Amino acid sequence: MKKKHTVLFLLIIISNLSFANNDIRDKCKEFSGNIEKSALNLDFKKNILFKSGVLWEVTTPNKKINYLFGTMHSQDYSVSRYPPEVRLALVNSKKLIFEIIPSYQANAAYIDNMYFKDGKQLNHILEEVFFKQLKEQIQNYNLTDEEFKNIKYLKPWAAFNLIGRPKTVTAPTLESNLLKLAKQRMLHIGSLESMDEVISSLEKLSDNDQLNILRDTICNHKSIIKETKTLVDLYVQRDILGILNFNNKKYFDEDLYKRYMQLMLHDRNKKMLSKMINEFENSGIFVAVGILHLISERGILEELSNQGYKLKVIY
Repeated sequence: MKKKHTVLFLLIIISNLSFANNDIRDKCKEFSGNIEKSALNLDFKKNILFKSGVLWEVTTPNKKINYLFGTMHSQDYSVSRYPPEVRLALVNSKKLIFEIIPSYQANAAYIDNMYFKDGKQLNHILEEVFFKQLKEQIQNYNLTDEEFKNIKYLKPWAAFNLIGRPKTVTAPTLESNLLKLAKQRMLHIGSLESMDEVISSLEKLSDNDQLNILRDTICNHKSIIKETKTLVDLYVQRDILGILNFNNKKYFDEDLYKRYMQLMLHDRNKKMLSKMINEFENSGIFVAVGILHLISERGILEELSNQGYKLKVIY
């Protein structure tokens, strides 16, 4: 498999259904009806550190200057083209640290773990009506004949990550553009996590949780792709409050959503923050990490502020 499947928005988007097939419509009823966004309460608005921004100057308690950039895993040109403020901060740094380095090795590790190797098959653990719908939807993702034949061996998390985003196009991501610039400037390059660590977090979800997220993604596929554009627009506008409000909606299973966010956001934040703080003592560090890791409740910005770091919006 040559394509990159490393897009993790950490947002479960639930929207309207539009199926012609009565069987899938009936099956999808439990995944609909909870689509309205929840208004942010006033206390939350008061407590949020920043209402806009994607790039921060971070000053440690020891007066060391570093940068923190919230990214979006997208090939949309409006996202992947970094602004001059980001370029200036990066070229004035000594080291670029990614959430995960966008590399062949990371992609190979992801692909190696996408498929069951223990005899399990997705079409045996997912209802036939859902699997049929998945096969129809996945045809839009430019898979090779061999890849399409192997859909039945996909793990549920790999399936919902694949169809839970717009199809891959031949275009650079924001992360790959940052990497290119860092290499041109001969900066040191590092990461806060490995792809194996991210996959380990995904696989801590029970099979039942993974299957329910997959069913939800199948049922709401059209709206998920449509609403991804809304998220891109909010990111380009640097609208933190809008991104949080976008993510603060009702889900068909609130407990499942909380388990997912605990594993994929909060637990990972703790590990990344620890490594980040160690690096910041060297000064001249530019960290690029998914925007939701920074701005969420109990996110990295909040934790840094609580530990005496000064944060200043640059862009």
